[in-house]
Amino acid sequence: MQGNLTLSEDQAPRPKQAWRSSGSIFVILMFVGAALLFAYSLWFINAHSPVEERFNQRRRPLEADTAGYLILRERAGDYLRIALDVDTLDAVEGRRHGVADYEVEGKPVRLEVEYIPDGTPTLDQVFSGFLERANGTDTGSTLKRFPEARTPYYFAVYSGFTYTYYEFGWINGNWILRASSREAGQETLLKFANGYVY
Repeated sequence: MQGNLTLSEDQAPRPKQAWRSSGSIFVILMFVGAALLFAYSLWFINAHSPVEERFNQRRRPLEADTAGYLILRERAGDYLRIALDVDTLDAVEGRRHGVADYEVEGKPVRLEVEYIPDGTPTLDQVFSGFLERANGTDTGSTLKRFPEARTPYYFAVYSGFTYTYYEFGWINGNWILRASSREAGQETLLKFANGYVY
């Protein structure tokens, strides 16, 4: 004989949901762990690779007829121009040259550009005059060249008695570009050079 068995909602068995909460916690922990590992890897790469190996080689092409105001623009990335010497940058033929200073993290960084009309410059031409720009002598200089890079470049350091001078120099078409600083450190100079589009 079968009896009618009815259960009210209060008496009906409910599935345990403990597995759901522990599964959610596990997924959250995995995401947090992955984010921490990613942040650590970025720190490790930036803290342990030399500054010259982190130079941004992906640059916009710089054409022969690019206007001077586009090259030494008022803002270069996040940085504001604080001084400008147009020199011969707006000349219509021959060599063109100009210099601008930018403020990067409260320190001046100089950007010098020069157009060479009679052929692609070499890194030796880009480096030429380094000691004069550094106001130094033959001693205390370090130079690392990367002529086979996508954007041929070098990183040079002059260690004086009271200051250290850093300089990145690179080639973009027929243009020579140099970013340098005495007051900003090498990381600040790299930040500026990597943010500059050409």
